[in-house]
Amino acid sequence: MADGPDKKRRKLTSALKDAIGAHSQKPEENIEKPIALALISDNKAAQDLLNKIQASRRPQAILEATLKICKEKKSEAHVDEAFLSIFRKHFSILGVDSALACWKLIEEHLNSSESINEIRIANEFISTSNLLGHGFGKLLQNMKQGIPVVIQNTWRQERKADALALAYPFLSLLLADQVYGDHQNLESLAEFWKNQVLPEKSMKKDFGMRMVSALAGGEPGQLPETKIDENQLEMLSKIYENHLEFYTGILSESTCSQLLAKVIEDNLAKNELKQLARRCQTAEVCMSPCIYYAMISVLRSTFDLNDSELIFIENLKTLKLKEITKHLPSIINSCSNTRQITASKKLKNLENLQDFLHNVTEKPENDNFSAAFALLSINISLIFDNWNFCEKILKTLPKDVLEKLIKAGKGSENENILKVFKKVAQEAAPVKFVNRTAADVAEKLREPEFAVAEALSLLQGVHTAETKKEVFDSVVKFVEEIPGAESIDEMKLFKLIIEMYGGSQLESLAVQVVFSRIAADGWTEMDRAPGTEKSDESWFTVLVETIDLLDIAMKSAKNSVLKSFTALFCQLFSQVLKNSQKFVRNSLNAVASRTLSPEMETEFVLRRHKLSQDLARLVDAMKRNESYFAMLTASIIGDAVFYGSDSLLAMSKLHSLADKNASALLATNLPVVERTRYKKFLSTITRASKRIY
Repeated sequence: MADGPDKKRRKLTSALKDAIGAHSQKPEENIEKPIALALISDNKAAQDLLNKIQASRRPQAILEATLKICKEKKSEAHVDEAFLSIFRKHFSILGVDSALACWKLIEEHLNSSESINEIRIANEFISTSNLLGHGFGKLLQNMKQGIPVVIQNTWRQERKADALALAYPFLSLLLADQVYGDHQNLESLAEFWKNQVLPEKSMKKDFGMRMVSALAGGEPGQLPETKIDENQLEMLSKIYENHLEFYTGILSESTCSQLLAKVIEDNLAKNELKQLARRCQTAEVCMSPCIYYAMISVLRSTFDLNDSELIFIENLKTLKLKEITKHLPSIINSCSNTRQITASKKLKNLENLQDFLHNVTEKPENDNFSAAFALLSINISLIFDNWNFCEKILKTLPKDVLEKLIKAGKGSENENILKVFKKVAQEAAPVKFVNRTAADVAEKLREPEFAVAEALSLLQGVHTAETKKEVFDSVVKFVEEIPGAESIDEMKLFKLIIEMYGGSQLESLAVQVVFSRIAADGWTEMDRAPGTEKSDESWFTVLVETIDLLDIAMKSAKNSVLKSFTALFCQLFSQVLKNSQKFVRNSLNAVASRTLSPEMETEFVLRRHKLSQDLARLVDAMKRNESYFAMLTASIIGDAVFYGSDSLLAMSKLHSLADKNASALLATNLPVVERTRYKKFLSTITRASKRIY
C-alpha cells in the first residue's frame, strides 16, 4: 500500500535532517557545539567553523548562541574578528524593531557579564548600527539610560580597562548625536557625562576616564603627568591616535611620549607608519621632544637596544644646541661594534622607522630638536651600519647646526661619519655661479660617451644669448646622437633646451628637435622609466615628466607650438592622455584587488589626483589659445573617449574647448563602441555643468 501524504512528508523531513546533520530535536543544540569550539579556537579556525555555520543559520541565531556560551564559559571564550565581522554586517542592516530586540538581548548579557566579550559585541553594535537614523530615537534613549549603568557596574568589578573600552565608543556615539541628532534635552554633553556616566569619585580621578572625558569637554586645561597602566595602554593609545591633534595640547610631554611610542609600534606592525608621519607633520607633535622620546622607546623595545648603545638626551627643551652636539663623541664611542640584522622582518622594521624619522624631520623648525634627531639618526646608522638614512636626515639640517655637528665630530676614530658630514656640508653649500664659454661647451659635447646627466649640468652653466646661439649646432648634434629612451635625464635635457631657446630666433628649430626625439623614442607611450624595472612608480615618473615637458613647451616656446607644431603637440598630448588613463585604470584595479597596504592605496590616490590636475592644467594652457586648438580637440576626444571616465576632468575641459560642431561630429562618426562611450560621457559632463539656481 502506498504511503500517505503525511507519511511522505515525515520521511522527507527526516531525510533533510540527516542531510544537514540536524539530529537533535532542539535546533539550538546543533549550533552551540561548533560555536563553543570556535570561541576557544584561534581566529583562522574560528573563521572556518563560522563559514560552515553561516551556510544554514541566520546571524541572529549565531549572536544568541555566542552570548549564551560566553556567559557560561566566561574566561575561556574569546570573541575575535571572525565573530565581529559577522555581527558587523548583521547590525548594519537591522531595522528599528529588530535593533531594539537585539540591543535588549546584548544589554541583558552586559549586565551579567564578567568578561570583555560582551563589551566587544556591544561596541560593534554601537559603531555599526544606524542609531542616528529616522525612528531610532527610542533605542538611542534606552542606550543612554542603560550603558552608564553597565560602565559603572564594570568599574565596581575592578575591570577598569573593560569599562574604558565601553566608555569611549559610547562617548563617540554621544558626540555624533550632539552634532547630527535632534536635540530636545537641554542638558549639555559634559554635564550628562559627569552626572550619569562618572558619578563615582574613583572614576573621575582615573587618568583613562579623564582622558576620555576631555573629549566631552569636561576636563578643562592640561591633564596631569602620569605613568599609564599597562592594562589601559592599548585602549588609550588607540584613542590618542584617533584624536592626535586634540590631545597634543592637553597631555603632558611624558604622557604623550608613552602613548605615541605605543602608536608607532602598532603602526610599525601594520606597516602604516607613512600615514602616521603625515599626521604627525600636521599636528604639533612634529619635531618635538615628545616624538624624540617616543622613538627612543620604540628603538629600545623593537631591537633590544640597551642604554649604553642608544644615547638618550634628557631635558631636551632646556639644553642648548652647543651642549647637544657634545653627545656626538659619546655616540661614536658607544657604537664601536655594529649589529648585523639577519631577520628580514627586523630589517624591514628598521627601514620603516628610518623613513618615519626622516619624514617627521623633513621641515625642521627648532635647531635643538633638529640636532637631537640628527644625533639619533647617526646613532642608529652607527649601530646598524646604514649610512644612506643618515644622509637623508643631515640634508634637512640648517647650515649652522650642520657646522656644529662637524666640529663636534672632529678627531673621531670613525672616518665614515666625517665623510658623511663633509659630503652633506658640500651639498648644503650654495651652488657657485658658472658662466661657461661656447668653446668649452662645444668641446665637452663632442667628447665620446659624454653622459646626458653631464650634458644637463654643462648646459645649466650657459647663460648669455650669444653663447646659446653659438653652441646650438653642438647641442642639436648631441641630441641626435644619443641612443634615446635610456634615462629619465633625457627628458630633463629636452626641457632645458626648450627653456634655453624659447623666445629666441632658434626656438622653432629647438622645438622641432625635441618633439622629433620624443615622438621617435616613444616617450608618450612608455610604461616605465628607462633603466629601471617596470613599476607603477617609474611609470608615474615618465608621465609626470612628459606632461611637464609639454607644459614648458606651451610656456617657453608658445609661438612655435601654435604656428608650426600645433598638430604634433596635439598628437603628443593625445598619447600621454591615453597613457595616463591606462595608469589610472591599472591603479584602480590594483586597489580593487585588496592586495595593497593602506599607505600604498593612499599613494595611488595621490598619484591619480596629480595626473588628473596636471592634464587639466595643460588643457587650460591650450584653452588660452582656443582658436589654434578648437578644430583639433575633437580628434583628441575621439581618440581618448573609450576610457574617458579615467580622466574626466581633462576630458570635460577638452570638450568645452572643442569646436561647436564637434559634439555632432563625434556622436555620428565614431565607431559603435566609442560612440556609445561618448554619449555616456556627454550626459555626465552635461549634468555636471548644469547651472544650479
